[in-house]
Amino acid sequence: MGGPMRLMTRRQFALRTGQLVGAAAVTSQLEWLAACGKAAPKQAQWRALARRLRGSLVLPGDESYARLRLPFNRRYASVHPSGIAMCAGQSDVRQALEWSQEHDVPIAARSGGHSYAGYSTTPGLVIDVSRLNTVQVNEADGTISVGGGARNTDVYDGLQPHNVAISAGRCPSVGISGLALGGGFGFSSRKLGLTSDHLLETRLVLASGKRVTCSARENSDLFWACRGGGGGNFGINTAFRFATHPVGRVSIYDLAWDWRDASEVAPALQTVLLHAPDELSMRLGMGKAGGGPQAHRAPPKMTALGQYFGPPDALTELLRPALRAAPTTKRLIAARTFWQAKDYFFHTTPRDQFMEKSSYIIKPLSDRGFQTMMRWVERWPGSLNEDGGSMALFGWGGAINRVPAPETAFVHRDAIFLMAYATEWTERDTRASVAAGLDWIEGFFAAMKPHVAARSYQNFIDSRLPNWESAYYGQNLERLIQVKRRFDPGDRFHFAQSIPTRG
Repeated sequence: MGGPMRLMTRRQFALRTGQLVGAAAVTSQLEWLAACGKAAPKQAQWRALARRLRGSLVLPGDESYARLRLPFNRRYASVHPSGIAMCAGQSDVRQALEWSQEHDVPIAARSGGHSYAGYSTTPGLVIDVSRLNTVQVNEADGTISVGGGARNTDVYDGLQPHNVAISAGRCPSVGISGLALGGGFGFSSRKLGLTSDHLLETRLVLASGKRVTCSARENSDLFWACRGGGGGNFGINTAFRFATHPVGRVSIYDLAWDWRDASEVAPALQTVLLHAPDELSMRLGMGKAGGGPQAHRAPPKMTALGQYFGPPDALTELLRPALRAAPTTKRLIAARTFWQAKDYFFHTTPRDQFMEKSSYIIKPLSDRGFQTMMRWVERWPGSLNEDGGSMALFGWGGAINRVPAPETAFVHRDAIFLMAYATEWTERDTRASVAAGLDWIEGFFAAMKPHVAARSYQNFIDSRLPNWESAYYGQNLERLIQVKRRFDPGDRFHFAQSIPTRG
């Protein structure tokens, strides 16, 4: 045998376990302790934490543990937290953080639990704020106060009676905390800006247990970092205050074409977006369905959907280049209230296993770029997951791009599209099938490099992304490191792709 075991830093352990979990390895509850050369907290110490909480501490063997431990992306279901603190308020967050410091237990902050790379779980202590889900609209100043555990559906339900909105996402179960901290976009973003652009104030608990409020006037560097720097990096956000915007009636569109016409329709849709006003949003989709051994052999689907702050006849005219390019196989263009449109677009993905990657497109795609895209969609190798393999182009620009890149931590302010790549599978798929899907998405991502910028969206966090620091944060990385050094100098809020404390 070799020499004595070399102890890992927490960051090295986070990197190692992130890589192992990505390879579907099983991480035991005690692996992190063995890696760090430390003894596990005794049951009496866990019981002491439970007594410090107004909420509850869920441990392995408890009735609710099996349900509460699971991340949204079941690819990371092999991670078993040693404990889950279900916090009832900001004081519980402080107690959990102080206890984890006392016992040097790794932590992960969790709101909605939607981290694509599984970074909202840990073999240590998960600090869950999902019970902090209050939503209150202040009609006097047009703001909304939101608990750190509120989800999109909670926020929309609070806003609707007042006919005001913020720019938020399509998935009802996504936590507003992770959404806003990493930017956040939806079908209103070209008109209203990113979710983070609406943020006026947020409250956090730091690793030390200190509670801080940050805004443009107070702890302004931390406020800057919380507008796009990504969740779980500086502290645990327990509350937010956002500016809202009045909303009324909108128009929606939901279109589909035969795959044979995709090479004509996709460039036409790009033309639509390039000349569209801020009021128009767009999601251009190409994908293959899974679900059976032969399902992926069917032709891919070509779709477009979005929202327009205006009447249907004006929307039809804006879409004219795409409608003329080829006959539609599905065509819906109709007036709706903003809230009916929200319900129409809500997208609930089954909780299964998936991987996503992303790229930003900052100049119009050439015909070769579209052909590369179509060719790789056709190559998806199949899985038993009905959602299959896909690509989506989300229209960027408008109000998003009018904010200078240095003004907030969110740097992606010059794009035309955000491109998302996805492959999904089930626990019933063979290892060979899963490997084929992962090889496909990496090959697709590599093939698009000549046509996209070397940048990615931090909320579509990707454990396999090389040079992720510059891809997510670009010119804003150095300032984020400075904020990290000031507010989390001990790097307690660490995971494989957390903001480092040094460059």
